[in-house]
Amino acid sequence: MRADPIFPRVLRLFHLNTAFPQIYLMKRNYKRNSRITGLILFISTLAINTIAQSNLAKEKEFIERSGDRLFFITLFIILAVLGGVYYFWRRSRKGMEQPQHIYDRRYTSYNGNDSFEMGHVDAEKEIEWLQKARKTTAKGQKPSYGTKRRNSTKNRAGARKLVRGSEGPSVDTKVFQEKMKMLQYAQLPINSFNELRPAKHFEPLPESKVKSLLSAIKQADGEFEEDASVRELAINVLAAFKNCNSVDALSQIALYDLSSSLRSKAVSVLTDFDHESVFETILLACADPTREVRAAAARGLFRLNFDRAGAWRRIIETGDEFRMSQAVRAAIESSIVSKSFDRLVHEDLKIAYEAFTLAALMIKSGEEKEIFEAIRNHKDERVKFALLHVIKAIGDERSLAGLNDLRQDDLCSAAVFARIDDVIKIFEQVAVPS
Repeated sequence: MRADPIFPRVLRLFHLNTAFPQIYLMKRNYKRNSRITGLILFISTLAINTIAQSNLAKEKEFIERSGDRLFFITLFIILAVLGGVYYFWRRSRKGMEQPQHIYDRRYTSYNGNDSFEMGHVDAEKEIEWLQKARKTTAKGQKPSYGTKRRNSTKNRAGARKLVRGSEGPSVDTKVFQEKMKMLQYAQLPINSFNELRPAKHFEPLPESKVKSLLSAIKQADGEFEEDASVRELAINVLAAFKNCNSVDALSQIALYDLSSSLRSKAVSVLTDFDHESVFETILLACADPTREVRAAAARGLFRLNFDRAGAWRRIIETGDEFRMSQAVRAAIESSIVSKSFDRLVHEDLKIAYEAFTLAALMIKSGEEKEIFEAIRNHKDERVKFALLHVIKAIGDERSLAGLNDLRQDDLCSAAVFARIDDVIKIFEQVAVPS
């Protein structure tokens, strides 16, 4: 059954004036409490006057005859008065709670059966307003309350359809995003690296001939001293000497000592030295079979403050392929390599060049398997382009076989295939004798 059209207006007016019925209830309860308080005061005053007006002699005689009865009677009267006060207070409390419950129903029911106290609403004015609203709606100037509600429902449904339709980007949007990524890639620092810069020279640590140091180096040797506690004391002595003698001795402990706790402690001491000569030892410790040592090495590797790109470059400059291969395998096992691939497309020049140097070390050592796997399977196509750029910049002929294998796969996109072909053409041009 359709509700009376006047009800929405009345309801809004009632919402704006909900405070007035509550104020009325508060006034009514205040009058009731005042009457109760006056009645109690009257009874108390009457009792006091009655007792005061009695003859003191009779009162004394009565007290002597009655003993403790007067005390109990007075106590009974006081308790009765307090009980009456509590009873009336409870009744007034229930009277306040019940109307509040009725008024709270306005948020859940809009039927005419609910009793609302709306003495302040003028019914004639409301009917007059309703007639004007109907005439306005008939002319098409203002929609009615129900029309507004239907329109808002349609708008919400259209918004939901729009959101559902925008969950998946269109093909044009994807193409635009790819073009923007390529434009961004063209401006990255990786494109400016066409060769390896020579590593900066660093000042080597001095050598010491102190007897206590030489004695500690001898005691730190596991072949000479089997007691682990003595070797631990020797590490503490070595930590006090920051020179090449102590670095060599601590490096031997960090890589070859039988005790994993001593290997971990030696790595921590080398980290505190924070010198370029400790980099390779800490790197190799990242591939230790014990988790404790690997964790200490990983923490130490990223606490070093010198240029790590120069440290990678110095390993390349040794020309020792076995040494380079050991360093790369340690970097692979410690997940340094996989993280460095993402850093190739970093906007910071220093970070990108460090990743470029590590990738160059992998190519120079012949450990290129992870590079070609990343070109096949990496999610970011810019990383694939960056790795191909490193291969082209280093120009190692051993990379040609891996590039040919990539060209025969179907895992790469057309853009990556085009880059692979460009790199292969450069290799073939260099291979052709002049």
